[in-house]
Amino acid sequence: MEKFEIEVFPELCTGCLRCQLSCSELYTGAFAPSQARIRIMSGGLNCEVHFTEECNKCGVCAENCLYGALRKVRAEDER
Repeated sequence: MEKFEIEVFPELCTGCLRCQLSCSELYTGAFAPSQARIRIMSGGLNCEVHFTEECNKCGVCAENCLYGALRKVRAEDER
């Protein structure tokens, strides 16, 4: 099974919470940012992005980011 990581570019984040909304909708069936597996902390020009332990890097957050602040990339093989 292919593994992915989420690259974060906080300088591109606008704090719109679209990533949190899409994540929570996928995993809980409701638009509930507090239930998302990604957390956006707004603070000035750059946002802080945190992933919970439950995050499996599915990439729904990156797929729904309109600003390119999140990108789904293949994980490097650990050899």
